[in-house]
Amino acid sequence: MTFKGAVLCICRLHLESFFTAQLTFQTSSKQMNSQHKNMPAFANQQTYDLFAPEALVNSYPLYKRMREEDPVHYCESLGYWILTRYRDVEAALRDERLSVDRTALYINQLGNLDVKQIQNFLHLVSKMMVEKDPPDHTQLRKLANQGFTTRALESWRSIIQNTTDQLLDNVQNHGCMNVVSDLSIPLPTLILTQIFGVPETDRANFIKWAMDISTFFGVLGSSNIEEFARKADLAAAQFSALIRQLVEERRRQPGTDMISLLTVAYEEQGFNLEELPSQCIMILNAGLLTTTDQISNGVNALLRHPDQLQKHKKNPTLINSAVEEIIRFDTSVPFFFRIAKQDLTIGGKNITAGSVIALGLGAANHDPQKFDSPEVFDITRSPNEHLGFGSGIHFCLGAVLARMELTICLATLLRRLPNLSFALDKQAIPTKHTSLIFKGFDSLPVKF
Repeated sequence: MTFKGAVLCICRLHLESFFTAQLTFQTSSKQMNSQHKNMPAFANQQTYDLFAPEALVNSYPLYKRMREEDPVHYCESLGYWILTRYRDVEAALRDERLSVDRTALYINQLGNLDVKQIQNFLHLVSKMMVEKDPPDHTQLRKLANQGFTTRALESWRSIIQNTTDQLLDNVQNHGCMNVVSDLSIPLPTLILTQIFGVPETDRANFIKWAMDISTFFGVLGSSNIEEFARKADLAAAQFSALIRQLVEERRRQPGTDMISLLTVAYEEQGFNLEELPSQCIMILNAGLLTTTDQISNGVNALLRHPDQLQKHKKNPTLINSAVEEIIRFDTSVPFFFRIAKQDLTIGGKNITAGSVIALGLGAANHDPQKFDSPEVFDITRSPNEHLGFGSGIHFCLGAVLARMELTICLATLLRRLPNLSFALDKQAIPTKHTSLIFKGFDSLPVKF
């Protein structure tokens, strides 16, 4: 089996388990919030079913209702607060009273299982920059930035272009393809393994371990939690061992790959190289699923708005603003989660310390108080201050790389396949994720 074939098999298996398991996110967060005695109780409180099939396909009408009726909403069934206004979400992303440290959630989701079952997993993720508040976050951010230098990014441009062309070469003579399996899944995977400088013989395992880790990293509760925990813990140990091996090789013979750049930065700043695997898994997981989904969401948005597609055809230089609008219009990450470090008030609602808060990026990106005609897909929209990459000190580290991938991928796709359209004889499946955390497609057949 080729590396691409192995990757597709791994991704299909893990994406199914990853997002099926996330259905029970509400169980863990509700249990955690129930530990706080002063949780809110509102008479005649409006209820919103975020997991209804129609909401998973198109959540924006529901977000609109929530924003208008109860923009700082405590969901009793899920056990956490949900913010849907741009100003509240943007402020929360910058609020130092809210923590990104979700260690307690990972432990809580184990239920009655022994925490030792995830000791390797916790050792790995607890040192990730995205799980750290200042001042630890500040130090780790400076180190991680060394992996995203301008020189490095420019060297990766050719990798992205060549990989995109190779994938399209595979399908161009067929007259049809599935955007998900033929392009949006393999593209980020192939790019990231090259950027990290992973030997070809290790690439399939590298992705498998990352998927096993991300399964548990994103689930926050599952009826099959013991199996997820076992796989994640084993994968964390194996992934860490491979990164340590690659670090030793790069110390002897450094290159321009991500691991080489981070190894140099860690040594120059006197940081423990044993913590480097944590930053690698953070970058890898952040760049895999999000980009995969944003590509398919973007193709869908363009094909559903032929006037905008035609506008791009007439002026391909609009691709940069088109990518920003794609991210705003149908983001692949509708929610970020935070934990309240102290009692606080948001939008007139009192929120107790320890509460889980869902920051609705997707809802905020459709707030008419921020965006004119937010339900209109306009690739010339300017300004476009969407929250697709977050805001504040936790703004997405790989935003430049993600934008580069999306821009090159979509520009190349539209240039090489100018007659791209939906394959109406085949079914698109837009609800890959039964989850609030990610939004994408399982299948998106097209013809050309």
